Amino acid sequence: MRKNLREGLTFLAAVVLLCIGIYWLQAEPKRTSASLKLTAGDQSGLRHKLALEFAREAATHGIEIVVEPMSGSEAAIQGVNDGEFDLAFVQGGLSSGGLQAVRQLTAMHIEPLHLLVKSPLHERILQLGLGQLAGCTVNLGSVGGGTNVLASEVLRFAGLEASGKATESGSTNPPLSHGKSYQAVSFSYSELQTLPTERLPDAIFTVSSLPSPIADYLIESQDFRLVSLPFGEALSLEAFLQLGDLLPNASIDKRHVYETQIPAFTYSVTRAEPPQSLRTVGTRLLLVANERVPSEVVSLLLESLYNSNFAHAERPPLDATLLELPSQYPMHGGSLHYRQRNKPLIAGDAIDYWEKVLAIAATLCGGTFFLGQWYLRLKRRQSESNFATYMNRVLAIEASAMQNEFSAQLDLSQLMHLQRELAELKSEAVRKFAAGELEGEGLVHGFLALVNDARSQLTRLILHQRDNVEEQAAQQQDSIQQLWPSPMKPD
Repeated sequence: MRKNLREGLTFLAAVVLLCIGIYWLQAEPKRTSASLKLTAGDQSGLRHKLALEFAREAATHGIEIVVEPMSGSEAAIQGVNDGEFDLAFVQGGLSSGGLQAVRQLTAMHIEPLHLLVKSPLHERILQLGLGQLAGCTVNLGSVGGGTNVLASEVLRFAGLEASGKATESGSTNPPLSHGKSYQAVSFSYSELQTLPTERLPDAIFTVSSLPSPIADYLIESQDFRLVSLPFGEALSLEAFLQLGDLLPNASIDKRHVYETQIPAFTYSVTRAEPPQSLRTVGTRLLLVANERVPSEVVSLLLESLYNSNFAHAERPPLDATLLELPSQYPMHGGSLHYRQRNKPLIAGDAIDYWEKVLAIAATLCGGTFFLGQWYLRLKRRQSESNFATYMNRVLAIEASAMQNEFSAQLDLSQLMHLQRELAELKSEAVRKFAAGELEGEGLVHGFLALVNDARSQLTRLILHQRDNVEEQAAQQQDSIQQLWPSPMKPD
């Protein structure tokens, strides 16, 4: 009973372990899905087009993204902080004060600041410098846009100030002076493309990935030229003066302003615009999210971003190494997890992965081992059961022989029958063992030893009775063949 219970428990443990292992192997991770709202500023800008491409890539990972335009990066960041948007592509370097719910997913490429001016003004600036913008109308971009903030700071660094506060309609307050002041206007990209040539501002700023659609329009259709802003490093050094200060809203964090270049011939080969690599300032494009976006969704978003068409169009292509850059906003937990899993093989996630693989392998091996042990026990038990049948038959023959021995007179015919039955039993068992129907080398040795003992007992009794028969035949003067009995079958 105890043996049967042990074998039953072994079989049950094997089945349970195998089922667990097979479930772990076949179980697919739950597919994450989400519906998010994203903004990337002006609908006419390249950033908006990048957002649309990003949404298409995210859809392949089960993330639905609705892209809606806004006036600019400052408004977009505030929209993310207020929960109006889940995600935003925004210009880096803007003040992060008071944005408690904004989390950075990743930094991206540097977007150059373009300064485009009308051709006559371009010639004067080349000869006399940016001071020639004094008294000119300068488009700083939409109110609430990052271009507006960065362009204002660049002009201040160049010694110029706005003569009036820019408004969304493009008009300004009356100018204060004309010595070093310019007239600030704030036309959107779509408004600039619909204005007649004579109403276009003298100079236009835009922060954009390359190539900028509005810059391309102004150069090709309105005879504007690019102007170099070669003081990016000097501007960024002012970050030391801001150490320990809380930056006000609508200001630039100069730690995140970089010197960059617009490659030669980016906007025209025939006109050579620019004729050589043009030095300017720039900020990184950032992907930010509201803190409520789940970490597993963020991981899928980053996977979509780094495998998008525009990511591979960049030189160098966008990849997870960008997560190592200093962040302007607190990093999202999903970004930290994604960065951790992309570290070298000895990283924690890789170790966790191999621990899971080994756990599954150990479970399957354990289940297979227990199942194998149960099967071997079952086969051994069957073999023992079969050999036990033969051994019981041998014991029955021994018992019959002993009963015959204890009787008043030996029954020679029965002894001979038992001997023949024992020989047939041995032949049958050995034949089955040779054919593989019976297993257990130790069992067959025990069986043969028992057969030999029984045969020795029978042989001794038969020889003893033969001596008696021969003596009887001699006394009666008969042939021993006449007195020798034929084997008989017992009832």
